[in-house]
Amino acid sequence: MLPDLHPDRLEDSATTISHTFAKYNTLITIYIIGPVSLLFLFRVHRTLRDNKISLYLRKMVLILLLSVQYTTMVVVRYDTIKGSTHYLFTSLTFINLLFYHGIVSNAQEHPIVDHLKPLIATCSLILMSMFGGLVFFFQDIRHHDFAWTLCCFSEIAALLSLGSLDMLDIYVLGLQIHEQG
Repeated sequence: MLPDLHPDRLEDSATTISHTFAKYNTLITIYIIGPVSLLFLFRVHRTLRDNKISLYLRKMVLILLLSVQYTTMVVVRYDTIKGSTHYLFTSLTFINLLFYHGIVSNAQEHPIVDHLKPLIATCSLILMSMFGGLVFFFQDIRHHDFAWTLCCFSEIAALLSLGSLDMLDIYVLGLQIHEQG
Protein backbone atom coordinates (compact mmCIF):
# COMPACT_ATOMS: atom_id res chain seq x y z
CA MET A 1 0.00 0.00 0.00
CA LEU A 2 2.93 2.34 0.59
CA PRO A 3 5.06 3.23 -2.43
CA ASP A 4 8.77 2.51 -2.22
CA LEU A 5 8.34 0.27 0.82
CA HIS A 6 10.72 -2.62 0.47
CA PRO A 7 10.75 -4.92 3.52
CA ASP A 8 14.29 -6.07 2.75
CA ARG A 9 15.52 -2.46 3.00
CA LEU A 10 13.84 -1.42 6.24
CA GLU A 11 16.17 0.37 8.63
CA ASP A 12 14.41 -0.97 11.72
CA SER A 13 12.02 -3.86 11.95
CA ALA A 14 9.85 -1.96 14.44
CA THR A 15 8.62 1.61 14.17
CA THR A 16 6.23 3.89 16.00
CA ILE A 17 3.09 5.20 14.39
CA SER A 18 4.57 8.71 14.50
CA HIS A 19 7.69 7.67 12.59
CA THR A 20 5.45 6.14 9.95
CA PHE A 21 3.53 9.45 9.79
CA ALA A 22 6.80 11.30 9.25
CA LYS A 23 7.98 9.05 6.44
CA TYR A 24 4.69 8.69 4.54
CA ASN A 25 2.86 11.83 5.63
CA THR A 26 1.02 12.68 2.42
CA LEU A 27 -0.37 9.20 1.91
CA ILE A 28 -1.23 8.74 5.60
CA THR A 29 -2.98 12.12 5.71
CA ILE A 30 -5.14 11.06 2.76
CA TYR A 31 -5.93 7.70 4.40
CA ILE A 32 -6.66 9.10 7.86
CA ILE A 33 -8.83 12.17 7.08
CA GLY A 34 -11.89 10.11 6.11
CA PRO A 35 -11.96 7.73 9.09
CA VAL A 36 -11.15 10.50 11.57
CA SER A 37 -13.98 12.63 10.15
CA LEU A 38 -16.44 9.73 10.31
CA LEU A 39 -15.45 8.96 13.90
CA PHE A 40 -15.94 12.64 14.75
CA LEU A 41 -19.47 12.58 13.33
CA PHE A 42 -20.23 9.32 15.16
CA ARG A 43 -18.95 10.73 18.45
CA VAL A 44 -20.98 13.94 17.99
CA HIS A 45 -24.08 11.84 17.27
CA ARG A 46 -23.56 9.77 20.44
CA THR A 47 -22.95 12.90 22.51
CA LEU A 48 -26.09 14.64 21.30
CA ARG A 49 -28.21 11.53 21.93
CA ASP A 50 -26.92 10.91 25.45
CA ASN A 51 -29.81 11.98 27.69
CA LYS A 52 -28.00 10.74 30.79
CA ILE A 53 -25.76 13.81 30.84
CA SER A 54 -26.79 17.45 31.11
CA LEU A 55 -27.07 19.81 28.17
CA TYR A 56 -24.13 21.79 29.56
CA LEU A 57 -21.94 18.67 29.74
CA ARG A 58 -22.93 17.73 26.18
CA LYS A 59 -21.74 21.15 25.03
CA MET A 60 -18.46 20.69 26.87
CA VAL A 61 -17.99 17.25 25.29
CA LEU A 62 -18.63 18.74 21.84
CA ILE A 63 -15.88 21.29 22.49
CA LEU A 64 -13.67 18.43 23.67
CA LEU A 65 -14.39 16.55 20.42
CA LEU A 66 -13.47 19.62 18.36
CA SER A 67 -10.18 19.79 20.23
CA VAL A 68 -9.60 16.10 19.47
CA GLN A 69 -9.98 16.85 15.75
CA TYR A 70 -7.43 19.64 16.04
CA THR A 71 -4.90 17.75 18.15
CA THR A 72 -5.18 14.68 15.93
CA MET A 73 -4.24 16.69 12.85
CA VAL A 74 -1.24 18.13 14.69
CA VAL A 75 -0.16 14.60 15.70
CA VAL A 76 -0.41 13.38 12.12
CA ARG A 77 2.00 16.12 11.01
CA TYR A 78 4.97 14.41 12.69
CA ASP A 79 6.99 15.13 9.57
CA THR A 80 7.25 18.77 10.69
CA ILE A 81 5.88 18.95 14.25
CA LYS A 82 8.20 16.87 16.41
CA GLY A 83 9.60 16.75 19.90
CA SER A 84 7.78 18.11 22.93
CA THR A 85 5.01 19.65 20.85
CA HIS A 86 4.23 16.30 19.24
CA TYR A 87 4.17 14.52 22.59
CA LEU A 88 1.97 17.22 24.12
CA PHE A 89 -0.61 16.98 21.32
CA THR A 90 -0.48 13.18 21.37
CA SER A 91 -1.18 13.23 25.11
CA LEU A 92 -4.00 15.74 24.71
CA THR A 93 -5.63 13.64 21.98
CA PHE A 94 -5.34 10.46 24.00
CA ILE A 95 -6.56 11.98 27.29
CA ASN A 96 -9.45 13.84 25.65
CA LEU A 97 -10.65 10.65 23.96
CA LEU A 98 -10.51 8.80 27.28
CA PHE A 99 -12.57 11.62 28.85
CA TYR A 100 -15.07 11.39 26.01
CA HIS A 101 -15.46 7.63 26.46
CA GLY A 102 -15.76 8.05 30.21
CA ILE A 103 -18.46 10.71 29.98
CA VAL A 104 -20.68 9.69 27.05
CA SER A 105 -22.75 6.53 27.39
CA ASN A 106 -24.57 4.44 24.82
CA ALA A 107 -28.27 5.12 24.30
CA GLN A 108 -28.90 1.42 24.82
CA GLU A 109 -27.32 -0.41 27.73
CA HIS A 110 -25.31 -3.50 26.96
CA PRO A 111 -24.02 -5.34 30.05
CA ILE A 112 -20.95 -6.89 28.43
CA VAL A 113 -19.87 -3.70 26.65
CA ASP A 114 -20.60 -1.57 29.72
CA HIS A 115 -18.25 -3.74 31.81
CA LEU A 116 -15.65 -4.23 29.09
CA LYS A 117 -15.09 -0.56 28.23
CA PRO A 118 -13.53 0.49 31.58
CA LEU A 119 -11.16 -2.50 31.43
CA ILE A 120 -10.06 -1.67 27.89
CA ALA A 121 -9.67 2.02 28.77
CA THR A 122 -7.50 1.08 31.74
CA CYS A 123 -5.34 -1.20 29.59
CA SER A 124 -4.99 1.55 27.01
CA LEU A 125 -3.95 4.04 29.68
CA ILE A 126 -1.36 1.65 31.13
CA LEU A 127 0.08 0.90 27.69
CA MET A 128 0.25 4.58 26.74
CA SER A 129 1.90 5.38 30.07
CA MET A 130 4.45 2.66 29.36
CA PHE A 131 5.06 4.20 25.91
CA GLY A 132 5.46 7.68 27.39
CA GLY A 133 7.72 6.42 30.15
CA LEU A 134 10.01 4.64 27.73
CA VAL A 135 10.26 7.70 25.48
CA PHE A 136 10.90 9.93 28.49
CA PHE A 137 13.48 7.77 30.28
CA PHE A 138 15.62 6.69 27.33
CA GLN A 139 17.80 9.40 25.80
CA ASP A 140 17.91 7.82 22.33
CA ILE A 141 15.54 4.89 22.54
CA ARG A 142 16.12 3.77 18.94
CA HIS A 143 19.55 2.49 19.98
CA HIS A 144 18.09 0.20 22.63
CA ASP A 145 16.52 -2.61 20.62
CA PHE A 146 14.38 -4.19 23.33
CA ALA A 147 13.14 -0.86 24.72
CA TRP A 148 12.42 0.43 21.22
CA THR A 149 10.42 -2.68 20.31
CA LEU A 150 8.53 -2.47 23.60
CA CYS A 151 7.88 1.23 22.96
CA CYS A 152 6.49 0.53 19.47
CA PHE A 153 4.35 -2.34 20.75
CA SER A 154 2.96 -0.35 23.67
CA GLU A 155 2.05 2.63 21.46
CA ILE A 156 0.28 0.50 18.87
CA ALA A 157 -1.50 -1.64 21.50
CA ALA A 158 -2.59 1.50 23.41
CA LEU A 159 -4.08 3.07 20.29
CA LEU A 160 -5.75 -0.16 19.21
CA SER A 161 -7.28 -0.44 22.69
CA LEU A 162 -8.47 3.15 22.54
CA GLY A 163 -9.90 2.59 19.07
CA SER A 164 -11.69 -0.55 20.23
CA LEU A 165 -13.78 1.64 22.55
CA ASP A 166 -15.28 3.29 19.47
CA MET A 167 -15.74 -0.11 17.84
CA LEU A 168 -17.72 -1.30 20.87
CA ASP A 169 -19.89 1.82 20.65
CA ILE A 170 -20.46 1.18 16.94
CA TYR A 171 -21.40 -2.41 17.78
CA VAL A 172 -24.01 -1.25 20.31
CA LEU A 173 -25.38 1.29 17.82
CA GLY A 174 -25.63 -1.49 15.23
CA LEU A 175 -27.59 -3.63 17.66
CA GLN A 176 -29.92 -0.72 18.36
CA ILE A 177 -30.50 -0.07 14.64
CA HIS A 178 -31.10 -3.79 14.05
CA GLU A 179 -33.69 -3.94 16.82
CA GLN A 180 -35.51 -0.89 15.47
CA GLY A 181 -35.50 -2.08 11.86
